[in-house]
Amino acid sequence: MSKFKGENTLIDLMWRNSLAGKFVTLTVVVVFVLMGASAVINYQSQRSELLSSIETQTEMLGNFVVSISPEALLSYDFDALDNYMEEINKGEDIVYAVIISSEGDALTSYLDRRNSYVAGELKNQKTMNVKAIVNNIKQNENIIHRSFPIFFQKNMLGHFHVGVDKNRVELASQKKLINQAVVSTVLTLLLGMGIYVVFKTYAMRPILQLVQAARRISKGMLDKAVDIQSADELGHLGRVFNQMMDKLQSSISEKDEALKTVQELNQYLEERVVQRTQELEALNERLEELALHDSLTGLPNRFSIQDHLNTTLAESKRDSACFTVIMMDLDRFKEINDTLGHDCGDQLLVEVGLRLRDSLRPSDFIGRLGGDEFAIILPETDELGAKLVAKKIQKILEPSFNVGEMGFSIAASFGIATFPKHGTTTSAILKSADVAMYTAKNKKTGYDVYNPGADSNTPDRLSLMGELRQAIYDDQLELYYQPKVDLKSSRITGVEALIRWNHPERGFIPPDEFIPMAEQSTLIRPLSYWVIKSAIAQHEQWYNAGIEIVVAINLSMHNLHDSDFILELERLLDETEVPNTAFEFEVTESAIMSDPDYVVKVLDKLGALNVSVAIDDFGTGYSSLSLLKKLPVHALKIDKSFVMDMATDSDDRAIVQSIIDMSHTLGLDVIAEGVENGTVTQQLAELGCDNIQGYYISRPVPAEMVTPILENIKWIENPDPTTNIHKLR
Repeated sequence: MSKFKGENTLIDLMWRNSLAGKFVTLTVVVVFVLMGASAVINYQSQRSELLSSIETQTEMLGNFVVSISPEALLSYDFDALDNYMEEINKGEDIVYAVIISSEGDALTSYLDRRNSYVAGELKNQKTMNVKAIVNNIKQNENIIHRSFPIFFQKNMLGHFHVGVDKNRVELASQKKLINQAVVSTVLTLLLGMGIYVVFKTYAMRPILQLVQAARRISKGMLDKAVDIQSADELGHLGRVFNQMMDKLQSSISEKDEALKTVQELNQYLEERVVQRTQELEALNERLEELALHDSLTGLPNRFSIQDHLNTTLAESKRDSACFTVIMMDLDRFKEINDTLGHDCGDQLLVEVGLRLRDSLRPSDFIGRLGGDEFAIILPETDELGAKLVAKKIQKILEPSFNVGEMGFSIAASFGIATFPKHGTTTSAILKSADVAMYTAKNKKTGYDVYNPGADSNTPDRLSLMGELRQAIYDDQLELYYQPKVDLKSSRITGVEALIRWNHPERGFIPPDEFIPMAEQSTLIRPLSYWVIKSAIAQHEQWYNAGIEIVVAINLSMHNLHDSDFILELERLLDETEVPNTAFEFEVTESAIMSDPDYVVKVLDKLGALNVSVAIDDFGTGYSSLSLLKKLPVHALKIDKSFVMDMATDSDDRAIVQSIIDMSHTLGLDVIAEGVENGTVTQQLAELGCDNIQGYYISRPVPAEMVTPILENIKWIENPDPTTNIHKLR
């Protein structure tokens, strides 16, 4: 109980910071302001009434004097006038009263010498000049000044001037205001004290009980409930406090149970950690083995190859010795993998790895880079020794491999690079060996030693790539067009757009040189869009001129794998007036076979744009009949390697006839490219080929040269192919 009283005393001492103090202060301030405002309003009202009363009395006085003074003025009865002034002297607020004739003479006057203003003027005047004194007194704002004209039968006799002092009225009003303010203050204080007592008794006591309860809860004392019996919000809050303490007690009990369970789990986990640590140590040893070795063949992997090459390089630099790296790639492995399946391909790689191990010295190192590529490091070995090793491996690979129930042979291509002749860093040596391997594969020589001249990644090539980038953005490239002829109607039905680059310094650069370079870099994307935009712009000129043909545009594998290509192409087609059906997009068979499932989806999206799709270079990509049935294409272009010699090669003619028959069975048009003479043209017509394209019709020429031919649209075969070419030129 003493503690409770102590807390009340503390609140009494700091009531301004307490809830009661703030509430009472706010209430007192509001009441005081309202009562003060009321007092001011009353003061203004009473002052206005008193001033109005003075005005009324002054008006009555003036009217009275004006009514009785004409007779005295006409008779020059100055005694009567003085008597009037004596009557005016009885008004305690009258400061002065004077009657001035029409000539401006003061006939009679009254000055209240008790008034401070009059006394001051009399003191300042050396001679008694009533008019001057009155004029000076009129300048005082505390004096009410009135002037009343005196007439007799419309004749001006003079003026009655009177001045009344407002000070008495002001003092009386201020006194009433002060009295009212004192009363308001006393009432406000009494009201505040009453509110404070009531608020502290009925509101603060329950709040203090809640504060004490909160402090007990903070100390973990949950055994004493809050005793608030009221039915208001504070009583409800007290009951909520009691419920909260009950839940806290339950939570603490649950926490104790949970803590016991956690301790038991910790003991179990400690035992499991010891067990798992032992298992992880064994697993780490296994993972370290897997991290350094290929999981399929068991040979060292790319990481181990790089690490061993770094070590060999450091030792060779220290001892001024040479070493050689052989990069090896299996020939036709992709064909085996695609034909027999990945399981057979994996088994073949395992068998190759076993034979390679047996063919090398203990000091030699062999590892698998990935896929069907292997790297061999030969310490203290020059080019000649490396060639002997390559030949030895070739012989070891000659015996048939038995994979599953089949037996077949496989060859390999080898690229040789030595230190320090072909590189002084690990990356340079591996790159040189890789370049040499692809050179050997292209030349079909089995193995080859690195030759800087065969490396496409040279400074001159990088310079040319930069110039190609500039040529794309500066619009320095040009499109040539090669016509296509319908054999049945002898009409030019379309043209193929082919890019050309006439370098201002290097001269004409063949497409076979700069297009592969673009495909190996990021330039293929802007280059492809340049071709498409330029072809669409040229076709729009022909379309507006009334020339109705189909313009064919080549797409690369990179276009098909560009996620934005379809949307960008749709946007470009929407911007032209030429109908979408007047465009054909050619995709090589090899590009389709690189990822058939994905390419089919992209070609479906192309077909949805209502453009034609043709398979270019058909016959070189080994596509199956089942795949052709799925492809949304309209035509096949027979690769020129089968067409050019079909007049003299019966095998080529048989292949061409098979392609034509198969295409017509599938409902596809056939275009033969590479037609260079009339004999081939006649044979293609006999075989039922639909369209032809080649030098016999025309070489690719600029737009301004092909436009006159397209305007005529009719192609007349001439026995001399140079004549047809000459026509277009």
